[in-house]
Amino acid sequence: MINNIKARLLYNWSLWRIIRLVLSVLFIISGIIAIDYILILAGVFLLGQAVINTCVTCVSGKCEIPQKTKS
Repeated sequence: MINNIKARLLYNWSLWRIIRLVLSVLFIISGIIAIDYILILAGVFLLGQAVINTCVTCVSGKCEIPQKTKS
């Protein structure tokens, strides 16, 4: 179980995952500066998605693009 969590955090970083991470940090910083709790909540939500590598639209868990294997 620990190896699964470690692999999920450290590997498979795509462009969209990095964008979610950057946006979440920007939302959280902007929310703290403006004292806007909804912006902070949106940032925490995006941060959770980026760290865990999940997506709201992928409810069934079959949204990931299959990785090409070397033959």
